[in-house]
Parts: sequence; C-alpha cells; structure tokens
Amino acid sequence: MGRTWQEEEADGSAELRIRLGGLVGLATASMAITLAVREPPPGVHKNAYLLAITGPFFAGVAEVMAAVWVSNNPRAAGRKLMYASVGPLAVVVGLSAASLMLW
Repeated sequence: MGRTWQEEEADGSAELRIRLGGLVGLATASMAITLAVREPPPGVHKNAYLLAITGPFFAGVAEVMAAVWVSNNPRAAGRKLMYASVGPLAVVVGLSAASLMLW
C-alpha cells in the first residue's frame, strides 16, 4: 500500500532537520577550532579558555555523527537533533563575540 502525502511531507521535513542539525554541528565544530587557534582575549586564563572551547567542539562533532547515524530513520530524532544543536552553537557564538569585544 502506498504512503500518503502527509507521511512523505513529514519525512521530507525530518530529513531537512537532520541536514540542518549536521550543518549546525559542523559550524559549531568549525567555530570552536577557529577560536582554539586564536589567542584568548586579554584577562582570560588560556587553559580556562581552551577548556571552555573543548565542550562545544566535541558537541559539534557529536551532532555531525548523530546526523549521519539518524539519517537512516529521519523521523526518529530529527527535531531532537535540531534542539540539541542550539546550545553548543550559542556557546561558541558567545565566546567568539566576547573574544572580539575584548580584543
């Protein structure tokens, strides 16, 4: 028996969420790498700065791996992956904004 158009549309939006989750994870990891190779802002201990960047980097890598893993069953966790992607991205964006302001 064929699928209804609602089911096909739901799968399409879930696939889009998974792709966006993977892209957000890639952006998070890339921004963390960029921050890691730069000097920390003045007044910030270098080890604390690098420790703060480590978490979002590993979270971004985990998001990319989760997007690849979930791609076989897109309806399972597409929305959850998108919601989980927001936190680490916000941390990296905040650190980069702070780094630019304190320079």
